[in-house]
Amino acid sequence: MLLHNVNLCSGSGTMKIGIEAQRLFDPQKHGSDFVALDLIHALQKIDRRNEYFIFARPDADRDCLAEAPNFHVVEIPGYNYLHWEQVQLPRYMRRFQIHVLHSTANTAPVRREVPLILNLHHINFMEDRRKTETRFQQLSNRYRRWIVPRVVDQAERVITVSEDEKQRILQKFPKVKAECIQVVYNGVNETFQTVVPERQQYVQTRYRLPQSYVLGLGSTDPKKNLTGLIDAFSQLAEAFPEVSLVLLDTPESLLNAALGLHVRLRSRILALENVAHEDVPALYQLASVMVYPSLRESFSAPALEALAAGVPLVCSDLPSLREVVGSAARYIQPQAPDSIAQALTALLSDEKLRHQLVEDGKKPCILLPGNARLVK
Repeated sequence: MLLHNVNLCSGSGTMKIGIEAQRLFDPQKHGSDFVALDLIHALQKIDRRNEYFIFARPDADRDCLAEAPNFHVVEIPGYNYLHWEQVQLPRYMRRFQIHVLHSTANTAPVRREVPLILNLHHINFMEDRRKTETRFQQLSNRYRRWIVPRVVDQAERVITVSEDEKQRILQKFPKVKAECIQVVYNGVNETFQTVVPERQQYVQTRYRLPQSYVLGLGSTDPKKNLTGLIDAFSQLAEAFPEVSLVLLDTPESLLNAALGLHVRLRSRILALENVAHEDVPALYQLASVMVYPSLRESFSAPALEALAAGVPLVCSDLPSLREVVGSAARYIQPQAPDSIAQALTALLSDEKLRHQLVEDGKKPCILLPGNARLVK
């Protein structure tokens, strides 16, 4: 389990563990939301002794998590993120007499009466204040910049996702002791490794997928480097007329803004927004290549999902990605569209190279089955 050597057991020898997962029932989950959901599912399989209280905001995807005899879902209302976390959550923790709190997404209540286990996935928000952020991103990052310095050195244990990110945290917060930070790599959902031909056919038809495509992400986060990816695709589009670009998590408006001078490529690019969770593995599996030219990463779940799905991977040459992916990718310089284009060209032209990367991606040391692991 995730809590060890925290001597707060009740007389019965069990603990009341609170798990903060505010966005757990959001129908449009993102990285840390899926990490929290997979963690809870894994804990339900291995821990019948302790009592868990899952604190979440009411939302549409309530069915994503079933209760178990020792797992209780507590839906907490709140005016906004700050009010929910800093006012409402502590009230409910007291009501249910929680012994320890595990906050799953970087922030936590500043005022608590119990020890804290903090998932600090990354500290991008402490480093990057670009004006290209959306209004929502600006407000969210402002909140994180205010909260994280106030809670990170209070935590009994800080969990982060790579050794590279651990070093960044230690540099940014010198009061935090190295032994208090433990690296736990995120796991990959088993559905990415399960090939279901009927599901693939359904997804191919539902989203009108091209027969051959490069898969990428088109997040509003500028660090995901959408414009660099489109620039790179423009360089190889003529040589590979049969290949399209499919972008996940991409509103049409975002794609149109990023196209710039490459409007002629619009018919070769498919922007997909609000893809059903259960359809994502097949979208990976059907791709010819996955490309991930991010400018900054602490871990990168999409990269591991590509490996699990058996898709050749092109990704940025970043310390965190080399740490996690190893030899199972073709690395590129993300600031250089030429580098991205050359790597994609090499893979699209060489079936043997694609096969080798897929085989390297199957190494047990890379694909970690789940993320409920012991934190000492």
